[in-house]
Amino acid sequence: MTLVADRPSTKPRVRTLRFVGFAVTPVVVLLVAAETAVRLKYFFSPNGRDWTYLTTPIGRGSVFAAAPARAAVSPAADGSSDDQLVFRWQAPCVDETVFSSELQKAMPRTWDRHCFRGDRVAPGRAANEYRIFFLGGSTVEDGQSDEEMMTLQFKRALPPRPSGKRLIVVNAGRANFDSRVIHTYWESTIKAFRPDLVVYYEAWNEQQGDIKFTGMRIDQRMAAFTRSRLHGALYYRSMLYTYLVERFGLRLAGGARFWKVDLRQLHHFVELAQSVRASGARFVFATQIVRFPRMWKGVDTFDYHAVDALLDRLRSDRSYTYSVNEISGLNQRLALFYTIALCRQQNIPVVNILDPVEALGDQKRAELFTDLGHLTVKGDRLVGQLIAKGLTATGELANVASR
Repeated sequence: MTLVADRPSTKPRVRTLRFVGFAVTPVVVLLVAAETAVRLKYFFSPNGRDWTYLTTPIGRGSVFAAAPARAAVSPAADGSSDDQLVFRWQAPCVDETVFSSELQKAMPRTWDRHCFRGDRVAPGRAANEYRIFFLGGSTVEDGQSDEEMMTLQFKRALPPRPSGKRLIVVNAGRANFDSRVIHTYWESTIKAFRPDLVVYYEAWNEQQGDIKFTGMRIDQRMAAFTRSRLHGALYYRSMLYTYLVERFGLRLAGGARFWKVDLRQLHHFVELAQSVRASGARFVFATQIVRFPRMWKGVDTFDYHAVDALLDRLRSDRSYTYSVNEISGLNQRLALFYTIALCRQQNIPVVNILDPVEALGDQKRAELFTDLGHLTVKGDRLVGQLIAKGLTATGELANVASR
């Protein structure tokens, strides 16, 4: 007689698996529903209509996580955010699609391998090229499509010329970059491409040391977390996770208070201009426009001394209700007109587009902006045209073909 050992019953194991399945299924369903809802939220947002929000990490969408995240902070577009910082997280420097408000269709927004927009370039250059590089922050980098962004509108606005060098226009704007970072960017990257002309369009970001995400204490607190493998695996692959990270960053910034730009930091702008000139290129400052009236509380905001004094009064006024939109707008004007004063001292050409924009009146001027400083397609077109007109008037482009 052969003895056979009793086989352990599989029923307890099956019951355990069923229990785990029943317990996990509601959680999985909830996560899938939340992920779907957040993806739709991103897609239908004012700056959305990008299919990669819906399809990541399938196909092209997965490359969202290939580069570091960049965040921009701005007042709410409707001006209602008096005491909040609103994060507009920018997708990393990869190709995407954006929805054209004018053409009512999705259009490409692309970069080359150097993270430039516009005409494609390499460090080596042909003798018949004339290269114009635009430097600045997100207002240069632009939220609009390739066909509608400001730098291409600038190129289109140049009058036709029968002969001359072939014009190359490169959009080298990067979100959050101020004069200090732009100067570093020039030395480390842009200079190697040997521009003939550099157009600088920035002032708003000079306050980023206090009010922007880059350079804040928040950045230090989140640095270790955002470098983790888990973050790299989930960021811009799971839009639910991405949304939660953004809300966390907003919560950290909720108590931030910024009052006034330290104008001494604009020595970086002067050093940049000197370095550009030393390379043999021309350097021009184009005045950045924002959605903020010239006259404010009885002060001419085109006078940086008056703005400086107003900011001091607001800070000392205990009854004052802090407004991000107001403080940001005033500081942009403070940095802008102090930069103009530096240009006069350093003999730096200025293409001043403020007066024709101011002449439009409040209603038409409002149509140029999506928020305090970022431009609509109409705004991009007008700014591009005005800068082209200003540069043409200087005679700088006399020997350059427009195409």
